[in-house]
Formats: sequence, structure tokens, C-alpha cells
Amino acid sequence: MNHPHPASLILLGLAVLLAASSRDGTALLLGALGLALVALIAASSHLRLLLRRSRWLLLTMLVMFGWLTPGTPVPLIPGATQEGLLLAADNLARLLAALSTVALILKALSPPELVAGIRSLLAPLALLKISRDRIAVRLALTLNEVEASRNAGSGEAAPAASALTLPASAFGATDLVLGTLTGALLLGAWLT
Repeated sequence: MNHPHPASLILLGLAVLLAASSRDGTALLLGALGLALVALIAASSHLRLLLRRSRWLLLTMLVMFGWLTPGTPVPLIPGATQEGLLLAADNLARLLAALSTVALILKALSPPELVAGIRSLLAPLALLKISRDRIAVRLALTLNEVEASRNAGSGEAAPAASALTLPASAFGATDLVLGTLTGALLLGAWLT
């Protein structure tokens, strides 16, 4: 089985995110926890980094929804409401699903593959006379700068400047399987 095209993996990730976040209640919570568990096993370092960077957003969402939403007071938690805590749990589960999906995509794709996949997905912009290559170059430069600043912060030597290149990938049988799975997830999210 060949390595899938980066665009196929990005579309699959978006379909998983849409399918998980289109649920409510227990199904949403189980989907978010399942995605988080998979990300914790497969992309632990990426998930931890994303959670650490999002900790203030997570805390703000908990406080804003849990304590500032009117409703029935929770006896053991002063100021919190049942409706607010349920709303906070719902939104936190959606954010956890998104962070887990992003962690899995970042683990599966190197920065050049990510840019190549996004460039492929931007092909319809040609109809609007928007250059997808310019967007891809800007994204690649941004990712290079992020990597350079991360290396500078960790004390590692920054790599020498080089020409921007994107990996060439062809669509194959694996992409057909991933496309079918993506379509099934999107159909399932739409029908249920």
C-alpha cells in the first residue's frame, strides 16, 4: 500500500472532525474522548503541545460558560449553573476533538507535505484567479520561520536557508480508500 497523498489525509481529518463535532451530548463526549485517546497514543507530543498552548482558552471557556450562563445553580459549586457546565462540557469536547485531529494530522504530515496537501486542496481557487502557489509559498515560509524560532528557542542550530520545495505525490489506491472513508464520514454526519 503506497503512502497516501497529503490532501487525502487532510480531507480525512476534516471529515473526522466534522463527524465528531456534529454530535451532541454523550456521542460528542465519547467521540472527543476517543479522538483524544487515539491522539494521545499516536501523536502524544503534538497533542500535549497543543493542549499546553490552548490551556488558557480551555480555562476561559470553562469559566465563561460554566459560571456566566444563567440557569439552575449547582449546589456544591458556588456560582456555577447546570446549564452552563453542560454548555462548557459541550464546547470543551468540540475543542478537544479539534485539537486531537490537528495533532494527528501534524504527526502524519511533515510541514512540506502539509503545504503540498493544502496547495492541492486550493486548486478550485484558480477559477477565481487566485494563485494557490502564492498561498502555499507564504504558508511554507511561515512554517519555516516557526521551525527556525522553535530551534532557536531550544538552543539547536538553525538550518541553512534553502529553496522551498514541495514533495510530489500522486493519487493512488490508498487515496481511493481514504476518499471513500471520508465520503462515508461526511454522509454519516449529514444524515444523522
